[in-house]
Amino acid sequence: MGDRVSISFRKGNEESVVLFSHWQGYGFAEKALDYADRLRDKNGNNEVIYPLDRLEPNTVMVDFIRHVTKDLRRVESDLYLASNQNEGDNSDNGHFVIDLDSIEIVR
Repeated sequence: MGDRVSISFRKGNEESVVLFSHWQGYGFAEKALDYADRLRDKNGNNEVIYPLDRLEPNTVMVDFIRHVTKDLRRVESDLYLASNQNEGDNSDNGHFVIDLDSIEIVR
């Protein structure tokens, strides 16, 4: 049993590694979308210096993982990474791509 889902971030032709959640379901994709929207708004008026400022997908993924795990003592059994959406189990909800150019979920 679970509420499996996977997400990745994409900007142009570049896509991040895939983050799988065993328990968080579609709400996890919505959480990633909200995070990306707030990140873009925060960086919107700043000088673009760092990879996170440029919304580079793999760096965005690392920071999103920091964001969703910052209050956890341990990750336990919920989250894991893979190089693509077919290397893990997202059978309950599928895979969601967060487009960092438009800040929307695409499939």
